[in-house]
Amino acid sequence: METIPMIAVRRTYLPKPGTGGKLATLVKQACDAMQSAGFNKPTVYKAWHGSHGALQTEQLWDSISDYERSRVTVRKTPEITSLFDQIYPLLAKTHNTEIFEISD
Repeated sequence: METIPMIAVRRTYLPKPGTGGKLATLVKQACDAMQSAGFNKPTVYKAWHGSHGALQTEQLWDSISDYERSRVTVRKTPEITSLFDQIYPLLAKTHNTEIFEISD
């Protein structure tokens, strides 16, 4: 029986002016690296209104505890952390994280 994800983790990234294209490329690479590390691949959304160049990712998880445990693994995975080392300097401010419980 297929497990239905219980939470969605959404992160919003706002680039410094002139860095949106590079940010988009690196965020997509980070999503691919998450999938290669065995996690659900985040979906990337590009903003059509609001802050110029904003990106949002959404990653589904079976539980909040699964998500919390993943943070330890992510921080120990150079293929992921090396991309975030390149992402952070491009941001106008730190990314915003929101966690939503999925309900039908």
